[in-house]
Amino acid sequence: MINSSVELGDKIEVIRKTGLKTNQHSFFSKIQEIPDENQIIITAPIENGKIIPLEMNWEYYLCIYTANGLYRCESEVVDRKRVDHMFYATLKLKTKMQKYQRRQYYRLDCVLSFHYKNDEKEVWNNGLILDISGGGLRFTSNAQLVPLEQVVCHIQLNFEDDQKHLYVNGSIIDCNIIDFNANIYETRVAFDTISNDAREIVIRFIFEEERKRRKKEKGM
Repeated sequence: MINSSVELGDKIEVIRKTGLKTNQHSFFSKIQEIPDENQIIITAPIENGKIIPLEMNWEYYLCIYTANGLYRCESEVVDRKRVDHMFYATLKLKTKMQKYQRRQYYRLDCVLSFHYKNDEKEVWNNGLILDISGGGLRFTSNAQLVPLEQVVCHIQLNFEDDQKHLYVNGSIIDCNIIDFNANIYETRVAFDTISNDAREIVIRFIFEEERKRRKKEKGM
């Protein structure tokens, strides 16, 4: 049964259900319709400008970001359709929605300029954050970085009444070129040492941004 906290427009994380605990890739979408208490309709996820089709009859874990927190459940794709130029998938919930305590991994899609450097060098490099959570970030830059390389991230987060500058150590998870002509690489970083205060600042920023976006979508 769908929790009463779930609303149209809520962000949803979709993870294919496999027997593996590692290397589970997640995709993001939004809830478009709630036909009944056991089904939701979402837009097909898009990654790097490409539509990611969810396969019929496959099972997926869902993490739904609501105003009252994060909920998780299991689901199955029972229908797919195309309306005009939009693709949709209908997901049937197979388990009860459970409150999920994973605040440090709430991820915000964004576009934020930031700086980073190798922890042994003094030269700061420019990057563009594509998403951020309390556990790490994904960014683009013109540098090819090596997995397990240590970096220091300087992140500026702007609040309505304040501005925070965070310096966080992290490790490169992976780095892939996404534009050969412009020499642009996409890199993922996992924070190694981040204080509780710094993590709470990131989480606060994420929730405030989500709240502002939700109000904007509702025309408030």
